[in-house]
Amino acid sequence: MSDNFTDAAFEIGDKGIAVFTMNRPDVLNALTPGLKDDFIRMLELVQGNDDVNALILTGTGRAFCAGGNVKGMGGSKQAQPELARSRMMKMHEWLVRLHNLDCPVIAAVNGLAFGGGLALALQADFVLAAEDATFSSVFGRIGLVPDMAVLYTLPRAVGMQRAKELMYTARSITAKEAEDMGMLYGVFSSNELMPAAMELASRLAQGSKSAIGLTKKIVNRSFQSDYATMAELESDGQAILFSTEFHKEAVRRFQSKEPPLYNWDKMGESNS
Repeated sequence: MSDNFTDAAFEIGDKGIAVFTMNRPDVLNALTPGLKDDFIRMLELVQGNDDVNALILTGTGRAFCAGGNVKGMGGSKQAQPELARSRMMKMHEWLVRLHNLDCPVIAAVNGLAFGGGLALALQADFVLAAEDATFSSVFGRIGLVPDMAVLYTLPRAVGMQRAKELMYTARSITAKEAEDMGMLYGVFSSNELMPAAMELASRLAQGSKSAIGLTKKIVNRSFQSDYATMAELESDGQAILFSTEFHKEAVRRFQSKEPPLYNWDKMGESNS
């Protein structure tokens, strides 16, 4: 399946776990035009695909993603406001699809995640990082506002005051500091990172994809929606999910005192 990708590798493995690996270590997996196209191509394969239950994003080499290609900045086209705005809005067309993807998305940050790389990590539902990973909202170093939705995602991850500090200073932080701020789900050794991401994805894949997908789309709107809107979305979601085969089978098992379809607390016991 990776034959159709230029700057990334993509595969769908066991249990419907898809892995998208940014694969331009020579440029620290910067967001080349080819990599952006690969993201679009990957989303076309994953979105609405019943065979995909979870998606993992990671990188090769010493970077997760270094963000935009600064070496290519500063040309006459980039200096034209209307073209710059159009280019950014085009990127948001696929970023919002990643944000609302109908399955859990896990970022396995294997190294440097700067600028757009930080942005990509924050689009995930869960961000796991290697111990030596570093993060930076680096845009301020080159006189730009944070883009690729960092202005939206970072305050939600770490709170407004911390987000402003990271944006204004453009300083880099370690995985430990990022974890302490609430940005990360967990920190692992380099050797343990992908196994941990696969384990998390494998567990989530056992749940109802419909329930997780709808929960994700609704909760993603929670910070900007009022109580009445959330109550309506919740009611709509339940009306849809009551009719799913997963729900019917889960209720039948409960009533028959059989093992449940999805029990996170018991999953580790079956592997021990």
